[in-house]
Amino acid sequence: MPNPEFQTGIAAFCVAALCLSTIAHASGQLPMPPTTEEFKSHGACVAALHALHKEDQKQVRPKSAKADGRTSEVELITGGIRRIGQGTARYDATIWYHHGSIRDDVEQRETSHSYAHRLRECEGRTMRVTGQDGYTLSTFEPLLGFARKLPNRSKHSRKSSISPRLDE
Repeated sequence: MPNPEFQTGIAAFCVAALCLSTIAHASGQLPMPPTTEEFKSHGACVAALHALHKEDQKQVRPKSAKADGRTSEVELITGGIRRIGQGTARYDATIWYHHGSIRDDVEQRETSHSYAHRLRECEGRTMRVTGQDGYTLSTFEPLLGFARKLPNRSKHSRKSSISPRLDE
């Protein structure tokens, strides 16, 4: 298995780089440096792929919403472990993180999207790992049942150019 301290350092670097780059760009990606790891056998390497797949599955979280309107979801996109020839197996996975919050200024929910993509391949007893971390443009969706508060108007006031919303 890869060194946990190295993985933590890479993750911290990726998060910092992504945070800094959001100021200037709508989306971005940061490739990770390729790594290799030697196992006792091809079978041990493939077993490590299966263990990584199980760890990725544990991260999956269905979409949930808090009382204040914040949402969170984690999804895994993968075809699982695939044998692509004699002595070669591959695990290609992308974990997506979606976090949303209500934007009062636009009366919509803004959801940010980031991902971690890893391609792990066992050739014989050697595992090669490549991948990238990234983020995409935020998405916006209307707030269902959201009623904009209009100012009180008396019966004798002039008509306002603000027309009420259909859902009011």
